[in-house]
Amino acid sequence: MNFYCQLDYEHIPYPSPTSPHGTLSNNGCGVCSAAMVVEAMTGQIFPPEEAARLAKACGAREGFGTNMAIFAPTISRTFHLHYAATGDPAMAQAFLEENRGMVIANTQGDREGWIGVFSDSRHFVVLSQCINGQVAVWDPMLSPGRYDKPGRAGKVRLDGFTAYADFSVIANDCAGRSYYLFWK
Repeated sequence: MNFYCQLDYEHIPYPSPTSPHGTLSNNGCGVCSAAMVVEAMTGQIFPPEEAARLAKACGAREGFGTNMAIFAPTISRTFHLHYAATGDPAMAQAFLEENRGMVIANTQGDREGWIGVFSDSRHFVVLSQCINGQVAVWDPMLSPGRYDKPGRAGKVRLDGFTAYADFSVIANDCAGRSYYLFWK
């Protein structure tokens, strides 16, 4: 499995009607997350460029990002994975703690009373596992100092490209947003 950082893909166009100059660097967290989930779960090579083509082909590229409600079923069919969407963080946590599969989570970002830990605004991240309430997160926007911002500092421990956080941090970051569960 490769870790895909969307910041490495500024040269790959990912336009939409509302973001005609969009690239994977500024709009590609969903496709990078999908690429990492597919590769980790299937062993197949599925780089972000291919994920972006698939997202556009199925109509999931809209607005300023990727519509995972459209993209997740396409990924499921294409790579013979099962998926379910839920807004219930307890369900997502139990799914991960039972080692049933992986999750693409949709963070909400900054809002009144909460500083977004994984992003200032909406953003997709991969939850790869959860052990004793500690979640391993693959953040496609990983960059130096990302988790040092006031409000984020101390909530994430970084080890290589994997960020670790308590599931309560994820639940707060994703309040009111969806989790996309994938399994074989």
